[in-house]
Amino acid sequence: MPYRKKVADLMIPLENYPHIPYWYTLRQAMAIVREAAIKFEGAFEPRSVLVFDEKYHLLGILTLKDIIRGLTPNLLQGAVGKLQAAFDLDSVISDLEGDLSGPKVKEASETAVSEVMSPIKASVDVGDSLAKAIFLMVKEEVSRMPVMAEQKVVGIIRLSDLFQEVSDFVLRD
Repeated sequence: MPYRKKVADLMIPLENYPHIPYWYTLRQAMAIVREAAIKFEGAFEPRSVLVFDEKYHLLGILTLKDIIRGLTPNLLQGAVGKLQAAFDLDSVISDLEGDLSGPKVKEASETAVSEVMSPIKASVDVGDSLAKAIFLMVKEEVSRMPVMAEQKVVGIIRLSDLFQEVSDFVLRD
């Protein structure tokens, strides 16, 4: 019997997934992520935030990696150059440790999320198959994608949920 589940069956509805306007700061985005982690404890842990404009058009996605990169942009660029030049990992880590708790990080936390968010590489429709979602995630090297209905974002589908679904099937006796 063919597999019948669709993206809509596994997606997290938009109202349950953290999303913010593009002018929010990294500090505000961090608070939203932490708040969502508490609100949905046990259901899922948010690892990104969808970013919208004033008319609720999706502009991008802000991942935890984007936030960290935004908090330490100059430091990380310098660290990579230093690491390539000297292969001194201990020195690079020491610099990072000092700056992660310093005033530069607090200052960088006021950066607008639009400056560091990632572009949307792919999306799926609510009626698409799970196979299409898996294919696009692997092809585009993403772990989450917006789910669309009538050209509007209605949710998000995550690779971890797709993996759970596939592993349930594979491991079932």
